[in-house]
Parts: sequence; structure tokens; C-alpha cells
Amino acid sequence: MTRLTSYAVRHTAFAAMLIQTLKNTWSIFLGITFLVLGNGLQGTLTGWRATFEGFGSTVTGFVITGYSIGFLLGSVVTPNLVSRVGHIRVFAAMASMASASVLVQILYIDPLLWLITRFVTGVCFAGAFVIVESWLNARSDDRSRGQMLSIYMIVNFASMAGGQWLLLLADPTRFDLFLVASILLSMALVPVLISRISAPDIQLHQRMGIAELLRHAPSGAWSVFLSGISHGSLYGMGAVYAARAEMSMPQTAVFMSTFILLGAVLQWPAGWLSDRMDRRLVIVGAASLSLLMCSLLYLIALPQAWFIAGFAVLGGSSLIIYSLAVSTTNDRLLPAQMVGAGANIALLWGAGAMLGPPTIGLMLDAIGLGGFFLHLGLVHLLIVIICLYYIQRHKPPDEADQTPFIAVAPRSTVVVMETVASESEEAQLASEKG
Repeated sequence: MTRLTSYAVRHTAFAAMLIQTLKNTWSIFLGITFLVLGNGLQGTLTGWRATFEGFGSTVTGFVITGYSIGFLLGSVVTPNLVSRVGHIRVFAAMASMASASVLVQILYIDPLLWLITRFVTGVCFAGAFVIVESWLNARSDDRSRGQMLSIYMIVNFASMAGGQWLLLLADPTRFDLFLVASILLSMALVPVLISRISAPDIQLHQRMGIAELLRHAPSGAWSVFLSGISHGSLYGMGAVYAARAEMSMPQTAVFMSTFILLGAVLQWPAGWLSDRMDRRLVIVGAASLSLLMCSLLYLIALPQAWFIAGFAVLGGSSLIIYSLAVSTTNDRLLPAQMVGAGANIALLWGAGAMLGPPTIGLMLDAIGLGGFFLHLGLVHLLIVIICLYYIQRHKPPDEADQTPFIAVAPRSTVVVMETVASESEEAQLASEKG
């Protein structure tokens, strides 16, 4: 009875904290929802429409990767821009430019112009996310920051998956869906601009060198980079595969949304398991499952429903690797090193995301539809080999030195990555004091 009472009190306190957190941040989360819905719709629509317009998979891959290049640049330039003109103005400018760039895609069907618009979109989304993530960080304290990160991840995954279903609203060969994406991005301004939110202080810490990061946590760092290749390919080129496979729009929506949702659901069991054993083994298990699904989907002509289910398992198991790799990296660092490493973790993932779409596009053009799964299979095979190699060379950290698992959505900016690092740093210091 005492245990039951303690359980009820603990979860009642958690629910109260959650309600208070949402009360203080609902407008930010609503703005994020509109942003990610528009982003999810535009990203998938661009890949599908580029295939329909006859760009070719290789060219489409380069168009898609423009977003990742812009996202990295936007993450770097936004703090300086904010210091000059302020948060609200920068956020308004970024959302407006992102909305306008979608409309440009309607006016001119040209690969080079679409590459430029995707680059501009990436810069704008990075800027908007840096600002809203800074707001979320400023509105949370040490007790609520973990819950804030969890809610943020859920909103990201759910909105990205929801954006895929917006493909069913209209004929993708027309301009209507581009207008829907533009409207969503414009609507993201409303809840943020009408709420009373104090401007946060964006503090990006000095980076830990990539060479030093690879020396301290090679398996985690390489897994972050390779997961970026995989995620960039899945998010950016999944719709291209669906279009080339002549899937219907409802099938494409299911194809693109189920793996995102499964990736969100699997975060917690994977994290629970990784807190109780060598995280690198969990990464090996997730990558091996993705590799198995790639092999089956490449070799066997499955019925459509089973094919989409297999792709969901492939994508879902791949998406959890990023959070596992981040936690694995933090396990190998001293508390003072974690925050400085956060920015380069985001940079490594972004570099991988830039390589994914054009390389998988080349495979699609060279081999056909099977090249999609051959590419993803090779990426996950590399993750397995690298992790097994370093498992043999480096012992796992002591349980007392292992930081708690924190689920992180891919495409998070350096602000979130440094917040995750700070959470891990605080947990490790508290463990050492205890």
C-alpha cells in the first residue's frame, strides 16, 4: 500500500509539472507544430514532385540535400543575427522567407532553382528552430527540462508524420499542396507573435574539436554521422522511392509516416535497454535489424502491405540509433566536455544528412529501386562493423559513469544538443556526488 501511494504521489507530481510546463509553453509548441507539419509536407512533396517532373534521382538527391546545407548554415548564423535585430523579428523573417520559398517552387519548375529554394528553406528552418528551442530552454528549469525535451521530441515526430498525411488533401501534380505548406509556415507565426514570451539568451558554447570527439567517443561519433546519412536518405528520398515504385498517394502517406511514428515509439524501450547494458550493443542490434529489413526488401518481392510494414521496421530501428549514439558519446566524455561536444554532434549528423540524398539518388539511377535498400543496408552494415570493432577495443563505461538515456529527435539544432549535453553533465555530476 505504501509503494502504491508513493507511486501515485510521484506520478501526480509529474502530471502537475507537465501541465505547468505546457501552460507556460503552449504557444511555442503550437508554433513548432505548424512549422514541422509544413516542413514534413514540403520535404516529401518536393521529392515526389521532382520525380514526377523528370528530374532524375541523382538530381533530385542534390535538390533535397540543399535543405541540409542550409540548415547547417542557419544554425551558425542565427545567434549573431538575433543579437543584432532580436528574436521576434528574426523568427518572423525566417518563417516568412520559408513560406515564400515554397511558393517559388510553384512558379518555376527547375532543378537549380529548387535547390536554391531548399537551401533557403533549410536556413530559415534552422533559424526558427534555434529560436524556439532557446525559448523552450529558457522557459524550463532543472526539474522540467527533461520533460520539455521529451515533449519536444514527441511533437517533432508526430508533426513530421502528420505532414505526410497532408499529401492526401489535394492532387500533388497541381500547386495546391505547395499552398498548404506555405499556409502552415505562415500560421506558425501567429501563436508565437501573440503570446507574451520574453526573449531568451542564446548561448552557444565553444565546440570540442571533431578530431578530439572521435578520439574520445569513436563509436558514438561515427554512429551519429552514419545515422545522418540514413535519416537524410529516409526523410529526403523516401518519397522519391515511392514515386518511382508507382505507389498511390495514400500508400505514400503510410509509407512515409509509419516509420517516423515507429521511430518515436521505439525510443523509450531502446533507451530503457541501453541504460542497463553496453549502449553500443543496442546500436548494433538496431542497425542489424535495419540491415535485415534492407536485405529482405531488396531480395524478396513482398505484398504491398508487408512491404510497407518491413520499411516501417527498417526506418523505425534506424531512427533510434541517433539518440543511442548521442548517449554513447556522452558516456565517454567528462562532464566539462559534454556541452562543448553538443554542437559537433549536431554538425556530424548534418554532414551525414547532406551526403545521404545525393548518394542514394546515384544508387537509384545506377541500380534501380533495389539501390535504395542496398544503400541503406551498406550504411547500417558500417554502423555494425564500427561498433563491434570498438566494442573489442574499448571496455564499456562503468555503470556509475553512464549518463541517463535522453531521446532526441533528428534535425535538432545545436541548442537542443547542448541542452542534452547539459542534462547529461548534471546527471553525471549528481551521480558522482551521490
